[in-house]
Amino acid sequence: MRRKIVVGVLIVFVLLAVIVFHQTKAEESQSALALYDSAKIGVVEKTIQIELKKGINEVPLEMLEGLQLDEITLKPLDEKVKVLGIISKELEGKNLIEANIGKVIKVTLKSGETLTGKFLGYKDGKIAIQGDDYYLISPEEVAYMKMTSIGEESTAKTYAIVNSEEDGKYFFKLIYRVAGISWTSRYKLYLDDKAEFYGYVVINNPTNKSFENTDVLLVSGDVQFYQPPQVIFERYYTLETASKEVPQGPIQGTKLEAFYLYKLGVVDIEPLEKKLIPYIYQESEFTREYLYESYPYGGSQDVYEIISLKANEVLPRGVVEIYKEMEDKNVLIGEQIIDHAAKGDVLRLKLGRDIDLKGKTEVLEERHGNRYSYYKIKVTLENFGSEGKEVIVRHYKWHGKILESSLNPTEETASYVEFKITVNLGEKEEIIFDYEVNY
Repeated sequence: MRRKIVVGVLIVFVLLAVIVFHQTKAEESQSALALYDSAKIGVVEKTIQIELKKGINEVPLEMLEGLQLDEITLKPLDEKVKVLGIISKELEGKNLIEANIGKVIKVTLKSGETLTGKFLGYKDGKIAIQGDDYYLISPEEVAYMKMTSIGEESTAKTYAIVNSEEDGKYFFKLIYRVAGISWTSRYKLYLDDKAEFYGYVVINNPTNKSFENTDVLLVSGDVQFYQPPQVIFERYYTLETASKEVPQGPIQGTKLEAFYLYKLGVVDIEPLEKKLIPYIYQESEFTREYLYESYPYGGSQDVYEIISLKANEVLPRGVVEIYKEMEDKNVLIGEQIIDHAAKGDVLRLKLGRDIDLKGKTEVLEERHGNRYSYYKIKVTLENFGSEGKEVIVRHYKWHGKILESSLNPTEETASYVEFKITVNLGEKEEIIFDYEVNY
């Protein structure tokens, strides 16, 4: 049911009470971005310059919209200015009806008639349209409505309140977090007569934030955040289609407290972008060896064929893909994770189990006291193959200290001790050693 109504003029007066601030804008300089391999989070630090008027200034910070307010720091670098606070004000969006009030819409009725006019909203449960005439349309009569707008999402306005003693341009240090962005390391090792080793940094930015001309720092280690974001470990496989790219140069590693800090350099990171950046390359000799890993709880373990090569640069923790050239094709023959390696460290990478060698660890004696443990261990190796082999025996002693051993260790760290022993065809060799652990 429709009825025509004499067009009238409705005037609405809205009185707004406002506090007037000096409006100004921040000018950004080059920024730094710290990424972490233990959590999906980035910390941005940049120096910004703001032109201020004497008195109270309202400084819009558009780049911070949508971020956690309590994770933002704005620090003045001049004593003449003081930051009085940072405010995030939510601006309510409009639903479909509100967004189209005052706009032209088209309504097709079930009778086939079409009405076009300015949408004025609802009155007494009916659709109000101002066209050639003023119409009120019952929703039951409507077959189709074409709206101009689909609505608006809610937004947030973030700004700082800054007090300045004088007019002028002042510098500030701005620090804030961006959740979701992360980095990992990925390595590819190609085996032929020599070993070709490529290292890549993988940066994943699933956010809508961009980082242009940004000095990127990579932090490796278990950083403890008060409320860390969910950490998701991803394991993925791809066909080997990437070319052997020329890296931009080795990244510089620095020990910082309990963490390692790597300087990647200046990088552009776009929103919703994932980057694979080559940063290291080395060609080196490698040796084939055999490794038996032993543990304080004893038992039989497999002996693995391994390759060993020296790291020419600092290597962050990451996954190594191992390829062997066969008939002019690079075939993936293994994959494993390596921990942080310093320059000059020897990387030992497993290729597969050796079926001719068998190893066994026996606990001959074990004592435990107040923050103290003692172990006496016997490792036995047996060779069922057709040739003698030299085996590296690595026993994980959990920060223990070796007291005596039947064979001199070739290497000892806080975590493990290593021996080298040759096992001839059909023979059996033993190593006996003891150690104590103080907690």
